[in-house]
Amino acid sequence: MDINDFQGIESSFLDYKISLEAEKPKSWLKSVSAFANTKGGHILFGVTDRTHEAIGLDDAQKAGSKIAEIISARISPKVNYTINTFPGAKEGRLCLVLSIYPGPHYPYYYVHEHTRECYVRRGDRSEPATTLEVNALILKGINQTYDALPTSYKLDDISFTLLGASLKQETGESFNLLQDAVSLGLTTPNGEVTNAGLLLCDQGVLRHSRVVCTHWKGKEKGEIDGDALDDQEFFGTSLIMLLNNAEAFIRNNSKNPWTIRGMRREEKSDYPFKAVREVLVNALIHRDYQNIGAEVHVDMYDDRKPYSGFGFENGAVYEKK
Repeated sequence: MDINDFQGIESSFLDYKISLEAEKPKSWLKSVSAFANTKGGHILFGVTDRTHEAIGLDDAQKAGSKIAEIISARISPKVNYTINTFPGAKEGRLCLVLSIYPGPHYPYYYVHEHTRECYVRRGDRSEPATTLEVNALILKGINQTYDALPTSYKLDDISFTLLGASLKQETGESFNLLQDAVSLGLTTPNGEVTNAGLLLCDQGVLRHSRVVCTHWKGKEKGEIDGDALDDQEFFGTSLIMLLNNAEAFIRNNSKNPWTIRGMRREEKSDYPFKAVREVLVNALIHRDYQNIGAEVHVDMYDDRKPYSGFGFENGAVYEKK
């Protein structure tokens, strides 16, 4: 192993420390917490941050023992890691690679005196986790997800008529509520409706499950007085109906040119709607429904070219230029 083995690794999974800061270890322990809470990573000790030059440590063996001691005292719960050496640029000097592995006992905290801080990895930085991220890590630590959590609703309180009809149309299979609800994760074996069940039920019980659609006048939001050509908000129904409503909004606000070829009329929409539907599905599925204040946004503008497509980012569907 040498410094070249780390050249192809993304910066999201690497940190560099020219030396071991034993007296102020938070500078690297927050990365231990972040790597353990996300997808793992490596901290290279004895390597410069900017040039990634492996200058080595004065006493690599002593530094390795100190790292293990500090992690044991300051990271909770116990994190999975290994410490290995590789040669520095100067003969006789060694560098250390601290490899941290993710999970499974999420979340992992940096602990010092009366503080407990949880970190996650964002790009090449280790940053404090938000409350929502901590909650998600707690669920992950008990092998649970928000979708699977039971609610106070029972099967008698809601219905899945649209879901049943959609399954029949797409697969040809009939939906048997009592038999299929548990296997699809809509209810628990005890008959409690899960959050997934509430998202897909006809009644749209989760009011924060909504889609806001706007066709803006102009090239940017708010640049023209009376700037919205069309504006609709959909909620109080299942994810299936939200998907259909959002797709209908895009269709109604799109141009549909046509040409005559021979004896046939050929219509061509502004956008390939198979791709539009896929983007909308991704937006609805990947939204964090723990975040009560979030919602999916569909924004359309005057200067977007036909067939440029739509994108999804941070809970919003947008037209790409």
